Amino acid sequence: MRPLLLATGLCVFLFAPPEVFAQAPQNPDADLKEFEKLMDQEILENMESEEYEGDKPLGSKALKRLDLMEERLKKVEGMTRQRATTFGTRGNALGATSTGVNRLFNPAISLNALVLGAYRSEGNRKKSGESDHAHGDELSTGLDIQELELNAVAFVDNYLRGVAVLALHDLENIEIEETYVDFVPFQNLSLRAGKYFTPFGRHNLLHTHQFPFIDAPLANIAVLGEEDGVNEIALGLNPILPLPWFSEINFLIMDGRNEELFNSDFSDDLAYLIHSKNLWDLGENTTLELGGSYSFGQNGTSFEDNRTHVVGGDMTLIWSPLNRTRFRSLIWQSEYLAKFKTGPFDPATGFAGPDEDVGGVYTFVQYQIHQRWWIQGRYGFVGLHQDDQGEEDTHRYSALLAFANSEFQAIRLQYNYIDYENSGSRGFDNEHQVLLQLNFTIGSHPAHTY
Repeated sequence: MRPLLLATGLCVFLFAPPEVFAQAPQNPDADLKEFEKLMDQEILENMESEEYEGDKPLGSKALKRLDLMEERLKKVEGMTRQRATTFGTRGNALGATSTGVNRLFNPAISLNALVLGAYRSEGNRKKSGESDHAHGDELSTGLDIQELELNAVAFVDNYLRGVAVLALHDLENIEIEETYVDFVPFQNLSLRAGKYFTPFGRHNLLHTHQFPFIDAPLANIAVLGEEDGVNEIALGLNPILPLPWFSEINFLIMDGRNEELFNSDFSDDLAYLIHSKNLWDLGENTTLELGGSYSFGQNGTSFEDNRTHVVGGDMTLIWSPLNRTRFRSLIWQSEYLAKFKTGPFDPATGFAGPDEDVGGVYTFVQYQIHQRWWIQGRYGFVGLHQDDQGEEDTHRYSALLAFANSEFQAIRLQYNYIDYENSGSRGFDNEHQVLLQLNFTIGSHPAHTY
């Protein structure tokens, strides 16, 4: 009995004239009462008919009525598809407001904010002989807005997806952090064009609010640069290989503007990058990812044929149980980075400057101990491939406690201990740091990169 009555009521609602959908309702309460009146009338007519017999099989008249309802439903579906291809002609049926502005294709917009409190045992003085941003020296004791990020994502059409990200750092300067489009012509092939964080390793892909820890690894700062890493205007081709496991290759042609690596004086000098990502299931709860990266390009030492070569390798192991221990998970990630930057050489005078070679590693573990609580530990080292016999090696040990109430906000407390080799001769002491961060997002924010 109930299925027939519900189907009858649905039929009355769906088969209203198209004009009802073409205009904004002037009095929603009156329309609702009218709908209820029509539905009650139809139900009463069915109950009074001879075909209504409780749980007994339906008679021929009821079956014919259901067939007619099904035909009319198909017609309504066809009319709906037709209206969907004629934007603006049916008003509120496609999301237009009373002003006539259609909001169907508005992008998903979100705003992320990072509020940071920090303490440094070294105070806020610059270390002698160090750059303004060396080894976390940009950190200052006090309170600050670490970053504001505005993110907009939308499908341009059935082929292109567009992304634009604006970032405000330390409430001082606004930059276009990313703006690009993705084109997916085939199932296993995609292209990306624009300005974006290139896939050199794991950490270089992340925005500041996505960092596993409050600050970036020392290796990324020393090798790729402290500003944005390898964030370039680029054209990338990304095929997925037909292998038994997931395997993706990224081929990129870049403008080469990274000041730490390339930044050639010649505008026609480009940089190139290749990255391989491979993912295996080690069981129903565990995945293993291995990646390798290589990039090269002309550097900015003002002499021809002076190149920079950058290499990297990464490993990520994720354990996330599907059934038991629902709110338990473990992430172990390690990465190696190194750059080999040819120093200046002038064949006319024979002058040769020193090469700028440096490498580093980091490894960290994240463990979810409760639905909303995480504990984390990290070790970072910088000093590989240098000619100083280890005199300027730097070690950093970090511990973090995170409370993530939801995917839109987290509070994180982090402690760093930085150990400088020969700190006395370098003019500064080993350092303790304490950081407290509030990370929150408002609006529709897309999922992060796996």
